[in-house]
Amino acid sequence: MKKICIILVVVLLVVSGSRLVFSEIMQKAYQDSAGVSILGGGDITTFTLSSKYRVIGWNDLGMHCISPSFKEMAILPPYNNLFVQVIKKGDPPQLATGGITVEYFIKKNTTVSGKTDFWQYVQQLFGANPPEGVGLTGNGLSGTMQLVGDHFEATGIPVLPYKDSMVWNPYQTAVVTVKNASGKVIATTKVVIPVSDEMNCAKCHGAANTEINILTLHDTLSGTTLMSQRPVLCASCHSSNALGTAGTPGLKSLSEAMHGKHASLGIFAPGCYDCHPGQNTRCNRSAIKGMGGTRKNPNCQNCHGTLQQVAESIQQGRSPWLQEPTCAQCHGTSYSTGAVLYRNSKGHGGLYCAACHNSPHSWYPSKNSLDNRQPMRLQGEAAPLHKCTICHVTNPGGSNPHNAVFSGHPAGWYTGHRDYAETRGVNSCKVCHGTDLTGGSGPSCYTCHGPVWLGD
Repeated sequence: MKKICIILVVVLLVVSGSRLVFSEIMQKAYQDSAGVSILGGGDITTFTLSSKYRVIGWNDLGMHCISPSFKEMAILPPYNNLFVQVIKKGDPPQLATGGITVEYFIKKNTTVSGKTDFWQYVQQLFGANPPEGVGLTGNGLSGTMQLVGDHFEATGIPVLPYKDSMVWNPYQTAVVTVKNASGKVIATTKVVIPVSDEMNCAKCHGAANTEINILTLHDTLSGTTLMSQRPVLCASCHSSNALGTAGTPGLKSLSEAMHGKHASLGIFAPGCYDCHPGQNTRCNRSAIKGMGGTRKNPNCQNCHGTLQQVAESIQQGRSPWLQEPTCAQCHGTSYSTGAVLYRNSKGHGGLYCAACHNSPHSWYPSKNSLDNRQPMRLQGEAAPLHKCTICHVTNPGGSNPHNAVFSGHPAGWYTGHRDYAETRGVNSCKVCHGTDLTGGSGPSCYTCHGPVWLGD
């Protein structure tokens, strides 16, 4: 029955003019689900946007990991970060920060009861004692987001990969609502707030007593006494920029220790998804194959390097979590964010890069249709936000969001746009050049190419 529904949705999308690539993503998402329900059903519908406000949300990482249990040891706590920007449509548009309130709640995920033992051991592990259901920063599964400069955020949300029905799903949904000063709802959106406990060491350390086996092995090899100190927070000794712990002077950071030790196992070294989420989660889910001039796929090793390379880069001075792969590696210097990480970078009109392109590891279009709900709602297409009239009342023309002047094809045309048109046909050019190719957000195709552009 589900397959029939998916096929019907795809047919409707194609008939309505959506690109074929989205139907392919839908099919791939279904194939990749591995028993996890990741299709959004009615959530992927394209809506008519009548409000003059737009709200766009994203997660800072694309996937947060949590330890499956905290009784013996902990690597990462429940800690998810939600970010939102609100735009008042106009010529020009403006980022809205005053006179509004932004609220959130996790859909069908209202309690942590029975889902984790984190709150039983939080005091021993993190030196904090929040009530059950409240995270380390004081936020819960619902609440009001805090205004921070030009955006709203809620950090440390203790979302877990289980709905209240106890169905496991690493792609939870945050429903965001914007209200004006009188309490009227003026904009809403749905954002994937991902979390997985599939950070699994069992493949190598045993399915039974996994954490005990790890601590015992650590004591044996390193002369520690971790078994008598349980529960153990790994980052209390090995520094972690993700958790903000300084660790013990002289010891390797957690990232260097983990990647370096496992790299030394040679042919027995684990793969990325043996430790990071995971065979079912598949946290790196972007569908933008062949991105940029290098023609590389954005998989784990093409961006981050091998286990050994990750460890060696830290030995050579890289600060893990604070210095990570950049857009320029594949897209070239025109798309450099400088020393600022992608997840913190801003671009066109003060929008965060992630507002238009989505979170790291889930860049639009995503293999997971839940990620694609925002661009589908805003522009009817699973792709980076590019339709000017999402935020502008009238099409401004001129430069595109990456400052490529329309004196011809945009920067990167030969390796990007040209291949896209050749693969998908001339009709794909209509997004920028208008439904009749006589000009949209770009010039008329006929100006340079003549009647050859009349056909597909």
